[in-house]
Amino acid sequence: MDSLDHMLTDPLELGPCGDGHGTRIMEDCLLGGTRVSLPEDLLEDPEIFFDVVSLSTWQEVLSDSQREHLQQFLPHFPEDSIQQQSQLILALFSGENFRFGNPLHIAQKLFRGPPGDGPAEWSCLPLQAEAALTIPHP
Repeated sequence: MDSLDHMLTDPLELGPCGDGHGTRIMEDCLLGGTRVSLPEDLLEDPEIFFDVVSLSTWQEVLSDSQREHLQQFLPHFPEDSIQQQSQLILALFSGENFRFGNPLHIAQKLFRGPPGDGPAEWSCLPLQAEAALTIPHP
């Protein structure tokens, strides 16, 4: 078993953090019509977010079936779709711009909330953000 496999299968522990000070705060999010609870630190700290949402996670942590499931949400191309999708995944995780920015960078900024608003309090991505997060065909 890979050292990170448990992260995909173990339920998140609520309650005191590892140092015993405070509690782990979870955020309820609506992602693609599914309600999920995610650690606030994952959403608000860019360093944590991009350590988890990364090419190495895609390649080394996710199983083939998990990658195939996620690939169905990518654009389909008339010719050489698998190769085109692989290039799209590399561009996405390398921070490349897609017309109006990188969807992962845009999502992480939305998770943090508007600047100067204090801590982000949200239960889902705003509808207007949905268009910004759509990956266009190259």
